[in-house]
Amino acid sequence: MESEDTRTLTMEIPLCFLSKAAVDPLWTNTSLSNGWLTDPALGLIAFWTGTIDLSGYVREMKTFYPMAGIIQQGAFNAEQGGEGSILYTIVSSIPLDPLAVSSAVVGGSGMGLLSLSGQTNQNYDTVLFAESELYVENANITPNAFGIQQPLLNRQTGSLSPTAADTLYVMKMVLPFGAAQTSITIPASRVLLPGKFGTEPDVEYMMRLKRSVELANQV
Repeated sequence: MESEDTRTLTMEIPLCFLSKAAVDPLWTNTSLSNGWLTDPALGLIAFWTGTIDLSGYVREMKTFYPMAGIIQQGAFNAEQGGEGSILYTIVSSIPLDPLAVSSAVVGGSGMGLLSLSGQTNQNYDTVLFAESELYVENANITPNAFGIQQPLLNRQTGSLSPTAADTLYVMKMVLPFGAAQTSITIPASRVLLPGKFGTEPDVEYMMRLKRSVELANQV
């Protein structure tokens, strides 16, 4: 890497509130979803997607070298009537499919890791950063009418591999347990990717760019 340009890539993710009757199989009130999406094929799973544009750096033939992945988020998560939930955040150098992401997480793994879902378009290099958070109801708050949750597990994966992709794809997904939830609140969050943009020798850069395009076209 001949020259360096330090940058922190940022993605702002809005808060989300969804609600329904306990007997309903899907969220019926999505007026405060705030850009989060639902799909009948996914049941109560909801997700948000965004992109980070790197095309200007690609035109300058620069490679991004991530140094870390950080998630900042609001004060609390809440869920009424549920059994807990998983929050999964991922930054990928190739497009993300919510069904593939949910299948990988529900299968006990995650994108870029070996899983029962057999997703082959994502690998160690394409998943730059991912974080899985397991939340359960906070039993220390009595009564807990609002359903404030506490984190039980927090795990990170991802390669932080250099990339010549012109776009990074971000997805945040909530995967509730059970089906009797009446509401769920996901706080606003921010994904930070501090790193450096550098200029590689032409051969190395062209090979990295070729690989990025090949992987993106597999989706």
